[in-house]
Amino acid sequence: MLVCGALGAVVANRAPRPTQYLAVAHLVPAGMTVAASDLETVSIAPVAGLDAMPLRDAGQAVGHRATEDLEPGSLLVPGDLASQRGLAAGTALVGASLAVDQMPADLAAGQRVLVVLSGTAGTADSSPAGSASAVGTPNAVSGSASTGAVPSPTGPPGSVLTKATVISVLSPGGSSGLTGAQSTTFVTTLDVPEAAAAAVTAASAVGDVSLAAIGASDGAGASQ
Repeated sequence: MLVCGALGAVVANRAPRPTQYLAVAHLVPAGMTVAASDLETVSIAPVAGLDAMPLRDAGQAVGHRATEDLEPGSLLVPGDLASQRGLAAGTALVGASLAVDQMPADLAAGQRVLVVLSGTAGTADSSPAGSASAVGTPNAVSGSASTGAVPSPTGPPGSVLTKATVISVLSPGGSSGLTGAQSTTFVTTLDVPEAAAAAVTAASAVGDVSLAAIGASDGAGASQ
């Protein structure tokens, strides 16, 4: 009995001790900034392959954007968060409704993309009061606000407006990602340079943008 007791004590001392990890307290939609109130702690014994963020890394989570919907009760992992805190100076978040043939099939949060004029809605603004600048410049949007015309950047199909980072991809029903979605139209949120935000928004309003996935850049944010 003494031997068994001693062996039991040795095994108990060698067993991993519970560690406090970060978990999601309530739903945080993709693209939203994580606040301290969005998180809670859970105490579990660490196991091989566990990629959860420990409590000591809370400072690396608070203030960062969620790259996908964070479900209540789920453990927080580094891939759930954008590498940069909040929205960087000189950048903007814009939304675009895209058909399945205007985006890569495997588009996901965190991917780098080119925002391209697809030419599906014409290549120039028909408003008589409109004037156009070169595509890809801060003045690429033309049109008269007083006439109520929807401005549209000009340029041949395939012109690149800017580079961007995908923040979220949602179907109108609210599901994240493309797999298994029933709709053929998706709402994407893009992190773009502030100077290109107006051009991207205007082109998206008339269904004239497509996305092309590119390799990740070394720097953070949506630099051109």
